[in-house]
Amino acid sequence: MSTLMGAVERLRGRGQLPSSGTVSVKDLLHRFQPSPKGSVRALLLKMFGSVSEKHPWAVILCRFKGSIPDAAVEGPIERFYREAFTPGSGGLVEYWRDVSLGVIDITGSRVFGWVEVEIPRDKAGGSPTSVPPGPGRSGLIDYAVNALKRSEGDDALKGFLGPIAVYTQNWSKDGAPAGADWSTPGWFPFWIDGSADGSGRVGVTPPHNGNITAHEMGHVFGMNHDVDSDLETDYRDPCCIMSQNGPFIHPTWQRNFGPAVCLPHLMQRDWMYKRRVYYDNGDWLSQANGITLPLAPNIDPIARANLGIKLAYKQGETTWDYYLEYVRATGWNQGIGQSFLFIRRIAPKYGGTPAILGSMVVPSALGARAAFVEPSGNVRFQVERFDADGRIVKVSAKKL
Repeated sequence: MSTLMGAVERLRGRGQLPSSGTVSVKDLLHRFQPSPKGSVRALLLKMFGSVSEKHPWAVILCRFKGSIPDAAVEGPIERFYREAFTPGSGGLVEYWRDVSLGVIDITGSRVFGWVEVEIPRDKAGGSPTSVPPGPGRSGLIDYAVNALKRSEGDDALKGFLGPIAVYTQNWSKDGAPAGADWSTPGWFPFWIDGSADGSGRVGVTPPHNGNITAHEMGHVFGMNHDVDSDLETDYRDPCCIMSQNGPFIHPTWQRNFGPAVCLPHLMQRDWMYKRRVYYDNGDWLSQANGITLPLAPNIDPIARANLGIKLAYKQGETTWDYYLEYVRATGWNQGIGQSFLFIRRIAPKYGGTPAILGSMVVPSALGARAAFVEPSGNVRFQVERFDADGRIVKVSAKKL
């Protein structure tokens, strides 16, 4: 969760507070003048508000042409989106504030609907390349936007980052086999495609939850799928929203939420606290014992440790950077179950996207070490607890 120290760190990174020294709550209250006066929660919101980017969304609840309203189906979907986009609910507003480390603010988002789109369900499946052809994700979003404009006027989307078109069905006809998806033989022409369309717009179909919705929003924020150590296979990171792995069941809605955003994405988006990432330009490779550094999760900026580590690897003409991240099973990452050290790099796919090279479960006992050898660089990484409660770990990297 976002903290006061996180807000201070963000303000320091933007030059709005001194880069070092003590900052008292009294001074911050005087500077930001929250309302109600003296409220630390209101202070936190004002501090983040002074450095965040405002990106509200228009969520469009869509009913196919000629469909009869179905409260049993539509009611839970509407409740989820209306509540999850409401500030203070512990939903997507808080999710994006927290995982972007205070940069992204989606307050002001609005849920519209139900609007009737100008396409019946039995014509909504497939894509322009299927046989028979269908609207595809972009076409379905177009139908939603056009329906909203008919209902609310041509300026209905003014001021919003983009639309999220919400549909209640996965298929244009009933009878899809259990577990079927777009690749199931014979069913692609009937698949109702919900996803980001590459032009800043999102469509979503069941299941409606925080994990899938945040993933598709992540595409609009400029992130692509994470890949495996082969640098090609998508959705393989065990703890990043752009792989949709490591979710937990949110107690409010009993729907999947999380995990957070991995370190390389944070750095690509310029969301990471720059001064809290340790960077070595490759000198560590020539050290007999490699390099050893303290590391804490990026959600713990008060910890006296790095919040990320970036190590340049250079061998002849081969170069890349290792990104080391410590994640504990708390907050939006509680679904991973244990504390991990993750080792990643940037793969060339999609013009540069994070690749998970390996991970280690952090030992629970002081003095115990876990090790992983990254074969492509022939580097051994080790991790052990630095303190009894596991707040900080000691990370080592050595070229073998």
